[in-house]
Amino acid sequence: MEDPYKKTKNPPLPPPPPHILTSLSLTHVQFSGDDIYSKIFAHLTLSPLAITCGYIAVLLTTRDLTVILMLAGQFLNECINFVLKHRVKQARPTEYLGNGYGMPSSHSQFMAYFASYMVILMYRSDVSSGEVSPHLVSVVVVIWSLFVIYSRVHLYYHTWQQVAAGSLCGCLFAVGYYFFVQKFLRSRGMQDWMLDNSFARYVYLVDREQIDHVYQWEWDQFQQWRKVKND
Repeated sequence: MEDPYKKTKNPPLPPPPPHILTSLSLTHVQFSGDDIYSKIFAHLTLSPLAITCGYIAVLLTTRDLTVILMLAGQFLNECINFVLKHRVKQARPTEYLGNGYGMPSSHSQFMAYFASYMVILMYRSDVSSGEVSPHLVSVVVVIWSLFVIYSRVHLYYHTWQQVAAGSLCGCLFAVGYYFFVQKFLRSRGMQDWMLDNSFARYVYLVDREQIDHVYQWEWDQFQQWRKVKND
């Protein structure tokens, strides 16, 4: 049978031998194949990647300053984790699982910050506003985060002490960062500078946190638009 690539000017290169291939550690998760729970936790432990994609999607669709500030805090939280790991230099419980140091757990610190900041945002205004239930969102986010944190221990990537330290760091940083945003940036009018510069106007940056009952307000704006359109 004639080789289909023989007549091509640039035939594809042959695949490299398997012994020199490596995996992308960002998404590579090892687990026990005969344990159904390990397989579930192996998927759950990738949640930080899904949340990061969610940040970007929400940011692109809403252009909301609150999302930008929360995402900035998430990145700062990761930087703090990087510094702490290289200060403590504590090894992981298993040498062949995961790269780098294990104390504190970056997954735990990531999820703890995310859950804590989300809960704060849910309860920062009147819980009886009739909009998204802060109780439901908070319970879902906290349970999700706890499962991800536990997955790091179940999959032998971290010890209980390492995930506990990461969770504590994430929670404390979320509270401190939110206080900094509210008491320093917003109270001193920094959000107005962020909203009034030329780039913010170009991308139509908004700050929905300043609007009470934002879902009701957006619905009213939509109804007014429909009325004008149909008149």
